[in-house]
Amino acid sequence: MQLLLVRHAEPLAATAEPGAAGADPALSARGQEQAERFATWLADAPDRDGVAEIVTSTMRRARESAAPAARLLGVPEPVAVDDLCEFDRGRGSYRPVHLRDDADEDWQAIRSGVFPSYVDGAAFTARLAGALDAVVARQDPRATAVVVCHAGVINTYVTGILGIDRPLTFPLHHTSVTRVLVSRSGARRVSSVNETQHLAGLL
Repeated sequence: MQLLLVRHAEPLAATAEPGAAGADPALSARGQEQAERFATWLADAPDRDGVAEIVTSTMRRARESAAPAARLLGVPEPVAVDDLCEFDRGRGSYRPVHLRDDADEDWQAIRSGVFPSYVDGAAFTARLAGALDAVVARQDPRATAVVVCHAGVINTYVTGILGIDRPLTFPLHHTSVTRVLVSRSGARRVSSVNETQHLAGLL
């Protein structure tokens, strides 16, 4: 079967609402366009009929990114999985990539390919691997599952398959597609990283 791992669309900057567990931004106007572009591309893809399920993290930016695709494909409402949330879940504020600067120590770590100091890398890796294994386990071997999640989730999963020690190796554009093929025996193979053919003029 095939996993299409999709980074969420561009979100707004946000600060956690009073009483909220952390910042949970909505998509920006540009992000909404990216999500629509991805949905149109997926609906026109040759293997669209093989899409059995759309899965997202429970974070708003992932759920909003997946909604247009679910609507166009006419598949059931996306399944939201808490263990697919980004490693920044629970943080009090969020700034998208284009608003970060070199004075941000967390951003410096991410750009160098490692987790920020507040992240338990082993725990993060284990929870997302378990979540993606569960998605794979419930699919027909010929099916495609679309998983709309986060750059850290996709990077960590893919670098684990490839045996790369640096967990945040690949720059991923918003709504880019990364393909992982899973054989009947359970073997994983990375087929592509950061496909952006649907984003012409938006990069």
